[in-house]
Amino acid sequence: MKITGLKATPVAVPLNIDTADAYLRKGPAVLVEVILEVFTDEGITGIAEVPVVAGATMASALVASAEQFVIGKDPTDVNVILKELYSCYNLNHLHMHAANWALNSIERACWDIVGQKTGLPLYKLWGGGFRKEIEVFGFIEAEDLDEIRRVSKLRAEQGYKVIYTKVGFSTPEYDVAMVEAIREGAPDPSIKIRVDANQAWNVGEAISIINQMEPYGMDCVDQPVIMYNLDALKAVKNGTRVPIAAHEATWTMYDMLRVVKENAADIVHIDPRFDVGYYGARVSAGIAEAAGVPIICHAYYELGVALMERMQLCAACPAFTMVHQIGEYEYLKDDVIKGGKIQIRNGKIELPDQPGLGVTLNYDKLDRYHELYVKEVKEAGFENATESPLYGAQFTRKYLKSLYE
Repeated sequence: MKITGLKATPVAVPLNIDTADAYLRKGPAVLVEVILEVFTDEGITGIAEVPVVAGATMASALVASAEQFVIGKDPTDVNVILKELYSCYNLNHLHMHAANWALNSIERACWDIVGQKTGLPLYKLWGGGFRKEIEVFGFIEAEDLDEIRRVSKLRAEQGYKVIYTKVGFSTPEYDVAMVEAIREGAPDPSIKIRVDANQAWNVGEAISIINQMEPYGMDCVDQPVIMYNLDALKAVKNGTRVPIAAHEATWTMYDMLRVVKENAADIVHIDPRFDVGYYGARVSAGIAEAAGVPIICHAYYELGVALMERMQLCAACPAFTMVHQIGEYEYLKDDVIKGGKIQIRNGKIELPDQPGLGVTLNYDKLDRYHELYVKEVKEAGFENATESPLYGAQFTRKYLKSLYE
């Protein structure tokens, strides 16, 4: 079997959200992604989802530029292809983050091909499933306190046992008030609260804010301080009783090794789209398992293809014992996969038994939402502007925030 071509299709799928209160985004109420197809001479097509970290145009261009390196390759040589791509793009020198989020999609699509070829779901290819249902959190994308109360009540009614939101955009007092509002909307103490600061705080702020949040029933706090300073992360971990999760600090298997060696976090994140593909994500999961550190599977602006990519990984690796991220999926009005949106029941996703990834594309919807992307995003001037600059600012928010107010 040989790879015969690649196709990257940007799409924009509508969200049921009020962008006036959506502090993570601006522009049209859509979720933008790139869907990759890898074609073979045996008629098997593998799919993956490319996150638009630097915009859909760049994501599509990076993937398309790799076609010359993979045409004629055997897709079952998946690990070799991945390593060769990293060499071709000089990522071992630049750092994996320079382009791995795009190039990894080829590796992930090849695994889908291998699964279809063998007739096995990915989790079975990797040794079997430790879980057939994957528990995920209920996401709140809002900053208004009344809206937070409303949505947290809804998420509790939907059966979610962890409710999550972003913090670090406003004052410390408002961050604590957001957590209080979640608890008011979901008063059941068995429902825990998780917040993600995305590196927005310094050590002193983090310890003070997290300790004020503790009485409301915290599950954990994601990456409270800058990713590059593991001593700072460890100081926060040692200064609070709320579990601290390394998020951006564990993007790759190389980063994971450093965090575990330094004992800098109670919990770690893994995302196959940001690590060294499925290959790196599984290595990272092994490092965490060997160290006795539980794993959260990270999500980033995803449709059903990426959601199922992560669920296959969660099933196959034993240390994925936390409640996992889900992103904006509950806010999506539709999806590009056959059968429509993946069902989430009582905060859990059931793993399919179909070969490979377990989902396939609805080409009518793929075409429809590609047209929507062209009209509402690209031609409307939102190619790199559907996400709030303050979200991407991360640890630089303190001195960039005034530019966007």
